[in-house]
This record gives sequence, structure tokens and C-alpha cells, in this order.
Amino acid sequence: MSAERIGTETNATCYSCGKPGEVLYRGLTDRLFGAPGEWTLRKCTDAECGLIWLDPRPAVDEIGKAYRNYYTHGHANHARQSRWTRIVRAILHTLSIHLLGLRRERRRYKRIYLDQTPPGRLLEVGCGNGKRLARMRALGWEVMGQEIDPVAAEHVRHVKGIPVHLGPLETIEPGEYDVVLLSHVIEHVHDPVAMLMTCHRLLKHNGLLVVLTPNAASYGHSQFGAAWRGLEPPRHLHLFTSQTLSQLAQKAGFSDPRCWTTPVGAYGIGQSSPPLTEAGIGQQSVTMRDVLRGFRFQVAASLVFLLNKNSGEECVLMASKKTTPI
Repeated sequence: MSAERIGTETNATCYSCGKPGEVLYRGLTDRLFGAPGEWTLRKCTDAECGLIWLDPRPAVDEIGKAYRNYYTHGHANHARQSRWTRIVRAILHTLSIHLLGLRRERRRYKRIYLDQTPPGRLLEVGCGNGKRLARMRALGWEVMGQEIDPVAAEHVRHVKGIPVHLGPLETIEPGEYDVVLLSHVIEHVHDPVAMLMTCHRLLKHNGLLVVLTPNAASYGHSQFGAAWRGLEPPRHLHLFTSQTLSQLAQKAGFSDPRCWTTPVGAYGIGQSSPPLTEAGIGQQSVTMRDVLRGFRFQVAASLVFLLNKNSGEECVLMASKKTTPI
């Protein structure tokens, strides 16, 4: 039986600056989790903006259909691979991290760039399978998750033993957290500024917002085009650059946002961005060709990053909620 059609809404102008968008890609399909439909991405015509977005996009009350087979529903290892492929992948990935001088950056990334921040109360918005929360708890943080997906929330509570607020972000008590984390969440929402404003309310004074999201201006996007893993239609509704992400944080009331890019996840991007002619739909196997492509891409992306600090595969935003002067 075919998958249920996803209802859509038009979205022709740039969310960030209101300028028109030109078609970047047409006829994209969900190669990862098999959501139905073909999708179009537009790019803002303002060179100073660079926002990319889905048009048409799933309507708010239809977006859940795009997550029916998502990784938080028990498919964390949806890409099958042989034991030998796993071994070679682990060796090459470790080798690339050491040879390219990425050990410190990877350690900081794993700690969500909070390695210099004293542990406190941390809320992860859209906590998925709870892997990041478990890691931060082991580092001394008091952690809490938020999810609107009951399947994911149940997994985090019972498998990870971490409390999860099941429901909209707006229903959480404000002013309670030292850090609010959005790791690969903001690209999934219809109204990013509204979400950031809610995060602002949830933070204590002088609290910190941390956002990780795919970089629309990355080296990987320039190389893989419509096959770039970061596109992920129809779940990724907006794709940001560092500049656009900083502007949205300021609109939401955050002070002195700092935004940069990182190449540390390039191996996974290279491995997961096969040519369109090679890609299957839904669950797929990781081949030795994929593993070697990931290794080559990690090397290339890291070398490009030495010359262009805006070319990393992910944007990282850190912004503060400053205490209002009395």
C-alpha cells in the first residue's frame, strides 16, 4: 500500500528577509525514510541572505506524516552494514580525525561546545533518541528532554532513564534552564524565530542557547548538490547560513550571537550523500564505496576549511540571554 499523501502549503518568499526565491532543485524525494511526494527547494535571491527553503512544504497539521519511519521510531541503525564495513569505517574515521588535527574539535563538538561552561540545568528541544542528553548527564549536567513525538519520548524515558516533557515547547515553565540546546531541530520548524523566542523565555538570565544545524553554504552542498545529506526533504523546511542564523537569533532577543561552522561531521555527510543514481529509498545498506567516499570527503572538506572557515558542514550558534539592567 502506498504511503499517505502529505498535505502542503505554498511558501514562495524568504522567511528571513521577505525577498523572492528562485528554484534551486526540483523533484526531490525522501531517500532516507521514504516519506511520500516530490519536493522543490528555493534559494533567496538576496546574496546577503542565502536562506534555502521548501516550497511547497508540509502543512503544520500534516508534517507528522514525514516522520512515520524516522530514526527515533526504532530505526537508529536504518543503514545496514556488514561487520567488515563497520570495522573499516571505524578505522578510517579515527584515522581521519587524528591525521587532520580534529581531535580537539571533535571533543568540543561532542560536549556541545560547553566544555568551558560549568554544569547546570540543560534542556534539549527535540531530544530524539536521547543520545546527547545521556552524554551531557555523564558530564555532570542535570538534563531534561522535550519532544512532541510520543514514541521518541517513551524511548528516552525508558531506555535512557531521562525525564522528557511530552508536548509543545511553549508548555514548559519559563526561566528554569542554564542552557537550551537545539541540535538539528531548527531546520525542521515552520517558524524558527518563534521557537527561538520560546527558548529565550525558558532560559535563566545569562543563560545560553546552543544551536547546531546544517550549513547551506557548506563545501558538501557545493559538491553534492541535490544529493547533499543536509537537504533531507520534506523534513528540513529551512536551511541556514551562519549570517542568517545570527540574524534570526537577534530577532528573537538574544544578545551577541556567535556563529561559526565546523567540518567535524564531514565524514558522515560524505558517506550519506551518494549520487542520486545510486541511492535507494528508505532502509539502505552502507557499502565499502560509501565508507571510502566518507573518508575522502572528510579529508577534502577539512583542507577546504583551512582556507574557508564558512565551509563547514554544520553551523554552530551560541547566544546569551542577558540580564536586563535594573
